Amino acid sequence: MLWGNSRLNKLSSDKVIVIKPVWWRQACFTLFLFVLAIFFSFVGYFGALFSWAGTIFMTLVSVLSLLDQIFEWSRLKIDRNGYSLRGWFRHQSFAHHEIQDFQIVEFTGKKLLAVEFKEYARKERGLADQPVPFPCCFGRSIDEVFKTVRSAIDRTPRRAQRN
Repeated sequence: MLWGNSRLNKLSSDKVIVIKPVWWRQACFTLFLFVLAIFFSFVGYFGALFSWAGTIFMTLVSVLSLLDQIFEWSRLKIDRNGYSLRGWFRHQSFAHHEIQDFQIVEFTGKKLLAVEFKEYARKERGLADQPVPFPCCFGRSIDEVFKTVRSAIDRTPRRAQRN
């Protein structure tokens, strides 16, 4: 779900925007994985070992997908600390002061969201001088998510924090 106002200029300490996967797409994906697990249990052409391995693997992945849907592990959270993108295999966090802007990049005919870092943030993270893919749409329209993430950048200057 998409929570919060998409026309934010500043994020107060209590304002949080969360972009979650579209529930029906994730439910269909979980069902597809489960049906694929059942398919592997009936396939005997490749041998019993392959059938059991496929069944166990696809059942495990479908259970993980179902748990992700129930406990909402995958999500993009935007708060006063920055952008926190969490998925199954990756967790990325970017502070507001590190981000120059977001842009839509076309790659093999598909629109992808990318984050453009400021010069010092690129050097700190050891990144090339190009936008970094930011897969945070979770089945939503890229234009909707682009407007939300772009308008949520907190551009107010902050003092350096002491450790």
